[in-house]
Amino acid sequence: MVKMGRNTGLVSSIKDIEEQSVASVRLTVPVRPDQEEVLTRIVRTVSTSRSKNNRQQRITKASIIRAYIDAMSSVAMDYDEIPDEKEFARRLAEVISK
Repeated sequence: MVKMGRNTGLVSSIKDIEEQSVASVRLTVPVRPDQEEVLTRIVRTVSTSRSKNNRQQRITKASIIRAYIDAMSSVAMDYDEIPDEKEFARRLAEVISK
């Protein structure tokens, strides 16, 4: 078992993320309808706010999720004794709001 302290991120640098930039594993994740709506709004907002010069890559729900995973994996948080998803979300929100 790996213990992560409060000041430990899972990714040590942006280089770690860039080296793994090609998606190669398919993962199906059930989400609530409100979560799907948030993803839809983010995709729509990003897509409509880009100039023609900034449209090289299509932004999808999957790309938003991957970006969130990359960003959150570099956040240092306490992973000890997390009993459920609600507590995990609470701790993550606490860390990113600082």
